[in-house]
Amino acid sequence: MYEQHFGLTCRPFDLAPDPRFIYMTAQHARAVANMKFALLNRDSFVIITGEIGIGKTTILNTVLEELGPDFVTAKLTHTTLSHIELLQALLSEFGMPIYKKKKVLLLDTLRAFFLKKHEEGKHVVIIVDEAQNLTGPALEELRLLSCIDTADRKIISIVLTGQPNLDDLIDAPGLTQLRQRARLRQRLEALNEEETVDYLRHRLAIAGGQLDQIFEPEAVRDVHRLTQGIPRLINTLCDTALTACMVENLPKVTLEVIDEVVNELRWQWFEEREEHDRKADAAHTGTVAKGRTPRVMLMVYKAGQFVEQVQAGQFPFVIGRSNANDLVVIDKEVSRRHALIDCIGGIYVVEDLNSKNGILVNRKRRPRALLRSGDVISFGQVDVVFYSDRKAAKDVAGQHAAPAADDAATAVAANTEPADEVEQTARRRNHGVLKLT
Repeated sequence: MYEQHFGLTCRPFDLAPDPRFIYMTAQHARAVANMKFALLNRDSFVIITGEIGIGKTTILNTVLEELGPDFVTAKLTHTTLSHIELLQALLSEFGMPIYKKKKVLLLDTLRAFFLKKHEEGKHVVIIVDEAQNLTGPALEELRLLSCIDTADRKIISIVLTGQPNLDDLIDAPGLTQLRQRARLRQRLEALNEEETVDYLRHRLAIAGGQLDQIFEPEAVRDVHRLTQGIPRLINTLCDTALTACMVENLPKVTLEVIDEVVNELRWQWFEEREEHDRKADAAHTGTVAKGRTPRVMLMVYKAGQFVEQVQAGQFPFVIGRSNANDLVVIDKEVSRRHALIDCIGGIYVVEDLNSKNGILVNRKRRPRALLRSGDVISFGQVDVVFYSDRKAAKDVAGQHAAPAADDAATAVAANTEPADEVEQTARRRNHGVLKLT
């Protein structure tokens, strides 16, 4: 495909697992060391959680390769099972398929197998992937299996990996004994921006390429912002971007290429995570979290002069010339419905609504972009500085100069004090609608 176009020896961002491309951050290295220690120590339970594509399977494979032949493993990946089906699936993985539903028979067969392997000097490890799908009775069945031991040592260890809601499942009432048996519980976090850059550089180097020669610096930063540091999403985005460059005969991945690829992939910025977060909040509080308003402040400037500090309390937050918008901007270069700011799963996005003149984000023309605190969105003569934290906005509330044209992420200090919140509220019209004239 694009290997010849960029002078690479192979595809650096192929989704297929390849041990050559393993990249260990500090937290991944700790997870490998902790899991290896726990299994060598014959711990009953090991629990690893993290977002989809964060590297849980990579950690498992790395540990299992290092453990050697003294460990007998069974891996379950289909976990929407009843407790009886779970026992049947385990026997099938160990090469003893029994599909009778007599629970005593299933348990006796498993117990005999575990004891036999112990006599052979081997330790049994049961790995359950996507464990967040297990039912409470199935988890309890696993706990009871972990109780099978000899007088001198444990003979079975169980590794549970899953998405973050596995933690909620483990912490549910009724699973106290399982929690007490899990000495190792580790949550894997997404890569930060520096780790994302190192990840890209590492994979390209393995394929015989150099990051600086293939990606523009701004495109690299956007890869992190769009993927939120999830390795699987990074691979998907970069692989598609390199393909697009080959098709269009471009020498480097640019911001424009990234925008086109995101549009082709139809990424919607983690709606599934938003749905999960909303359900989790509702389950935790007993109420629907739909009405919860994020804290976002917008510092508005026009023609270089500070105008107002506006709180965006509901999303999507629409900006344009029409009075129906949340922020009304009277400017000849602004369309009736020009752009919107949305919050999707705690991630803030600005998107152009097919306006005549488009939008700039940090002085770069963008049809859409993820927002970080301090980013500047420009509509004609109006600059809107986005702050995703209320305190951060207040910290700069006394700095009223417009963002410098050559450094759009920085608001230059001036001497005028802002109006307090009472005055701001009085000056706003239509429940938060601000007209700039």
